Amino acid sequence: MAAGSGAASGHGARASTAALEASLDRRFQGVSNTMESIQGLSTWCIENKKHHGLIVRYWMKWLKKSDTNHRLNLFYLANDVIQNCKRKNAIAFRSAFAEVLPNAAYLIKDGKVRKSVERIFTIWEERSVYSEDLIAHTLIDQLSVHKRAIDEEVFREKQLEALRVDVCSTEALKRLKDKAGGNKFATDFEEGSLKLQEFVSFLEEELKTGPPLQDALGNADIFYEMQYKEVKIVANAYNAFANRVASLKRKLDALKSTLPGPEFSPVPSPSEDAPSPTGSDSPILGLGASRASLDPELDGKAMDEGDLVRDSVGPEDMDMSDEEGDSSMS
Repeated sequence: MAAGSGAASGHGARASTAALEASLDRRFQGVSNTMESIQGLSTWCIENKKHHGLIVRYWMKWLKKSDTNHRLNLFYLANDVIQNCKRKNAIAFRSAFAEVLPNAAYLIKDGKVRKSVERIFTIWEERSVYSEDLIAHTLIDQLSVHKRAIDEEVFREKQLEALRVDVCSTEALKRLKDKAGGNKFATDFEEGSLKLQEFVSFLEEELKTGPPLQDALGNADIFYEMQYKEVKIVANAYNAFANRVASLKRKLDALKSTLPGPEFSPVPSPSEDAPSPTGSDSPILGLGASRASLDPELDGKAMDEGDLVRDSVGPEDMDMSDEEGDSSMS
């Protein structure tokens, strides 16, 4: 009975997984660019957070299969899941998406759609969801893998060159004289043939990884070209501002040169032997009488009486973290 129940349980689990996969295919294929569709599927994904790995894997599957416009819908969906998963205690989605997002970004080749996707990445960076290095690091990893593959290719070529038998030449067969030489030739030939087959298999694998790397480099070129243009716009704006400041300084310097010097002051300076002012001539005599009208914020008594000055900062001026937002909403 125990074995039978175990088999039934395993069959039920497989059936449940198959049903979930079919549901994911249907949902990812049908998601549209409306807010209702995206938020509805996002909520469903977060509610099924225990299957986050499978959900992200199928998201990537449909991203590869879909056309350009539908890929943008899927990115909008990912954005909604990534930004709302933390407050729903489903933060695992962020790390799961981080593993596939760089390769996913390389699939976006249309200029208009790429601009929208880059805007999503910018929002993530501004809100400290993901860093700007997310794509760059993956590209560096791909280039490192490619560099190692080139080194291995050179090493295998040197191995083939060092073989004692040229497996591609028939001239060696004509030089055979006896059985011992024939046996040695057969052994060397088999060894060389094996290494040649391994090298051909290695090159076939490299042919598969080459085009994706070329696409990644092409997309990276577009991405960094756009980043360069944005930086150039900011740099030009600062240069223009610096030029305006320098122009204003020159005008102020020119105006300053036309002003009279201190020796032409309209207020005559007292002579060196002039007596100090006393009595009613004192310029600070009236300060005592006006003390009662001083601003209480400047009066020491206000501090003693606890009448502290407070800044008028409203709640709309404060940024709340996810945790603070949750607690305030509850």
